[in-house]
Amino acid sequence: MRHDSLRNFTVRFLDSALQRVETTAKPFYGGRSTGEAIRRLAEERLEEIANGEGAEQSGEALLRLVSDWQSGSILPIADLRFLALSATEAYRRCTAEFVSRHQLIAVVSAFCDAVKECTRGAGTGAPLRGRYSLPGRAGEVSAADSKELLRSVERWLAKLPALVTPSQAEQASRNLSVFLREERWPDEVVPGRVLRLHVNALLQLSIRGYWQQRHRPLIGPDGDARRKQPRDLAPLRQGRITLEASVRDYELWLAIELPNHTRMLANDLVEIEDVRNVIRLAVERGDGRGEVFSCSKEFGKPERFHLSTERCRWVLECADVISIAEALEALLREPSIANLVERGRYIYGCL
Repeated sequence: MRHDSLRNFTVRFLDSALQRVETTAKPFYGGRSTGEAIRRLAEERLEEIANGEGAEQSGEALLRLVSDWQSGSILPIADLRFLALSATEAYRRCTAEFVSRHQLIAVVSAFCDAVKECTRGAGTGAPLRGRYSLPGRAGEVSAADSKELLRSVERWLAKLPALVTPSQAEQASRNLSVFLREERWPDEVVPGRVLRLHVNALLQLSIRGYWQQRHRPLIGPDGDARRKQPRDLAPLRQGRITLEASVRDYELWLAIELPNHTRMLANDLVEIEDVRNVIRLAVERGDGRGEVFSCSKEFGKPERFHLSTERCRWVLECADVISIAEALEALLREPSIANLVERGRYIYGCL
C-alpha cells in the first residue's frame, strides 16, 4: 500500500479570505494552526466534489450571478471563467444562421480589456501564455507579445461583417475563456473590476446557453403566476396580417393570423426573437434561418416566401412578409413590451 505523505505547497490568499480562515475555520477545527485549518477545508471540499455534494448547479449559479451583477458586486475570477466558458458554449450549440454582432463585440472587447490590464506595467509586448485565434484569414494569432495580439484583434473587429455566424462567434469568444484560465493576474480581484462593463453580455449569452440545454427559462413562474390568467393585448393589424399577443409577468405569446386564416404561433420570448430575426433577414436578403423558424424567397410571379417551422409551412406573398415584420416591430416598440423583452434577457438570455 502506497504511503500518502504530506508535502509542502505554497499558495497565496487574499487578506480577506485569510482573515475568514482565522476567525471562522480555526475555531471550528479546534484552534489548530492556520495551515492545518486550510488543509482540512481543502480535504473536506474535495470529498464533497467527489461525492457530487455541494456543487452549485448552473441555474443556481446564474441566478446568483444575476443578483450579484444587479447589486453592483465585483465578480471573482472563478465566476468570470464560468461565464466566459458558458458564453462560448452557447455559441457552439446555436443552430441559427447568424447571431448578434453587438453581443460578440462585447465579448471580444472584454478580452482586449483583459489583455491590456493584465500586461499593464510589464512593458509593451509583454509575453502571454495562452494560444489565441480569430476566425477567417486572421487564423491563429501569435501570443509572443500582447501588443501584436491586440493589434490583430482590433483589425479583425474593424472588418467584422454585419452578419456574424455562430462558428465565428464561438472561435472569437473562446479567447476570453482561455485568457482567464491561462494568464497570470497581479491580483485576482482585478479581472472583476476590469470586466465589470462586459458582465451584462456574458450573462445574457450564458442564460441563453442554459435555455438551449434545459429548454426552460432561468426563472419559472411560481404557483400564483401559474394561476393568473394571461392578459390579451389589443390585436394589431398590418395589411392582411393580424398579430395577437398575450402577456403574463415576463411571459409573452404571439399568434400571427395569416391571409389563409391559419395562425403562426410563437410561444415564448426565444421564439419571438427568432421569428423576428428570420423575417427581418428574409426581407433584407431573401432568406433567413433561425433555431425555430426559417424563411426563404421563391422567385416567381408574383414573388413569394416560404415560412416554416418543424411542423408547419406557409407560402406568403412578399407584401404579407413585410407586414409581419412591421407588425412585430410595432409591437416590440410598445414601452411595456419593450420593458418585458429587456427583463427577459436575464430569464431567457440572448445570442
